[in-house]
Amino acid sequence: MAETKLTFEKELRQVETEVRENMMSQFAEELHDNIGQLLTALHIQVENQKLDHPQLAESFKPVEIYIAEINQQLRMLSRTFNNDYIGRIGLVAAIQLEVDRLRTLKRFDVQFDQLPGPSNLEKNQELMVFRIFQEIVQNALRHSSASRLSVSIQNTGTDFQLMVRDDGKGFHKEEILQSNKASGLRNILKRARLAGVECSITAHPGEGCLFILKKVSTLG
Repeated sequence: MAETKLTFEKELRQVETEVRENMMSQFAEELHDNIGQLLTALHIQVENQKLDHPQLAESFKPVEIYIAEINQQLRMLSRTFNNDYIGRIGLVAAIQLEVDRLRTLKRFDVQFDQLPGPSNLEKNQELMVFRIFQEIVQNALRHSSASRLSVSIQNTGTDFQLMVRDDGKGFHKEEILQSNKASGLRNILKRARLAGVECSITAHPGEGCLFILKKVSTLG
């Protein structure tokens, strides 16, 4: 009975993961198609106005710049939600895509360093690590008041390490984890455990925050 229960729970987690992945993929497609069509219609409208009122063509330039930036953000955002895309390009390329998106937001000075090499993570682990990375970044955007974000990846083929550091206001880690404000941090730690990846958080008030995700090969 215990083995049957364990098998059921494992299958249930797999089903939940598949449902979430399908929902995210559908959301990415709808985001790209529906909003993309509206932006295309807006661009056509601007072009028509320029033809009808050539004397106002110069004043439409800022609008065209904004439309182009929104289109770029939309493409990058829809790709980061698309799990098939992440599976094809791999974790490092997906993080590079997210870094590019962060740079366009101009909220951080973002530094990205990577040591090339094959990852020792499985496909599902890479997907989970990417989601954790997104959550770390979102927490930094919302709460850190940081001006600089540093991201580094080391792949040796046997060991993997992802480091994300910000120079923000920091926090008391233990106090936050024990409070009702720690849902984001607890979710990061829970997902890391599910993915079989070590996650350490170093944070102090006024000293920013450092996340390290690591998987070390147990092969001798």
